[in-house]
Order: sequence, then structure tokens, then C-alpha cells
Amino acid sequence: RLARRQSGRGRSWWWSDKFNRYGDIYKAPTALVVMNCTDVELSQFSSKNSPQMHISVSQSSKVHLTQLTTTAPWDSPNTDGVHIDRSQDVRVTRSTMGTGGECVSIGPGSRFVTVDGIVCGPGRAVSVGSLGRKGATESVEYIDVKNVQFINTSSGATIKTWQGGKGYARSISFTDINFTNVDRPVVINQFYADPYHVPNMGAVAVSNITYTNLKGTSRYRTAVEFYCSESGSCTNTHVNSVAITFPYGRAEALCQNAQGDTSGYVYPKIPCLR
Repeated sequence: RLARRQSGRGRSWWWSDKFNRYGDIYKAPTALVVMNCTDVELSQFSSKNSPQMHISVSQSSKVHLTQLTTTAPWDSPNTDGVHIDRSQDVRVTRSTMGTGGECVSIGPGSRFVTVDGIVCGPGRAVSVGSLGRKGATESVEYIDVKNVQFINTSSGATIKTWQGGKGYARSISFTDINFTNVDRPVVINQFYADPYHVPNMGAVAVSNITYTNLKGTSRYRTAVEFYCSESGSCTNTHVNSVAITFPYGRAEALCQNAQGDTSGYVYPKIPCLR
């Protein structure tokens, strides 16, 4: 068990040549790393202005992070609140995160992850991925995101995979989510592409994705984006009870090659789902 406060003095890193934020190698440190650990509880931890990610959980199991506060300016690069990879049985609960990166990012090799009771903003999203960069085979499964408030974030409930990747992202649920002035509230993007590499038609398979009771406001007209590959690798998408509005007109959903169904009241209407 651990409870403490930490200031990362990240400003001296963010815009210096120590931090190559457009390349593959990041030299800036992470504020707190949980690695190769089992049965960890981190409670009442505050981190401000981390040089890069605030908390990283890697190659670990049975980890509970609760009552966290992570803060950094909206334009601070890659300052994710919590990043998880190659870990299982991880819970992130009852926390407030406002950074320049994802509030919670769930990366390759993650299984049985719960994100519950998060206030997110400013920042990007609670995201699954990105997966499959440079043709890698990567997987994520059994992810439960619920009771999250997104406030003035650039994205919300997000799944993103690289073109040319392999593997799967499956059995993922977003439940009881509220959006306030979010740029892109709901996103599946199978065309997350490296600008320095030519994309191809391969894709990480995305399946058994469930959205239930999502509501709030979108900053822009497009409130739902399902961009899926022509390879048919985006299946069993279930949308139930969604009401996301655009304050200045009709909201819309863009849907490409996604397969699945809707039930209950769903607005905006998602054209490629049954």
C-alpha cells in the first residue's frame, strides 16, 4: 500500500531536446512505475506535471489504483494519467485526472482491466490501444470502463489500432459514460496510421464491443465515429441507450464497415448498425 504526493517538474522536459515526442524513443521519465508486481494497492496518490506518464503498470497483476489525482497542462506531451500494458486484474477507481495525454490508456497485453468512477479532463480519453504498430501482433481483452465523466477532452470512449497490425481487441464495454463538450465522444479507429509508414489493409480484429447508457454533449457535430477496415475485422458492436447531442444543430454518427446492432434509444443514429 502506498499513499503520497509527487511533483515531477515536467516543464523542464516537455519542450526540450530531451523529449523526442515525435519519435519512437522517449527519454523523459515516468513519475511512478509498477513493474513485475503482484498484489499492489496505491491509494490517495497525487502526481503533478510528470515529465511523461504519471503512473505506468507493466507486467503486473492484481493491482488496485484508487483515489488518484494526476494533473498536467492540456498541451503537455504524453502525460497519461495511468498507462497499463502486459498486465491483468488491474482496477483504476475513484480518481480525477486532467493531463495532456490519455486519462487512462490500456495497451497491449492487458486483460481483465476495470476503470470505474473517473473524472477525466482536460486530456484525451480513456482509450484501448493503440495496438498493432509496425505490424505487431497484440491483444487486449475483458476491459470494463464505467461511471466515467469526460469534461472538455479531445476524445472519450476510444479504441484505436494501427493499420497493418494483427491480433485482437475484444470483450470491451463502456457503461454509464457522461460527456461534457467532448471533441470526439465515441471512437473506434482502425486507421490509426504512422505518417512515416505506408498503411495497408491489415487490421487488429475488434469484436464484442458494448456501449450502454452514454449521454452528454459533443463539441462538434460528429459525436460517434466507427472507422473500421474493409477486411471485416470490426464485428459484434452493440450500442444500447445513447443520447449525445450537439448544442448548435443535429449531431451525427459516421460509420464505416462496422458490424453490429443498436437497441433502445440511440442518438445520433448509427447508419451501418442494425
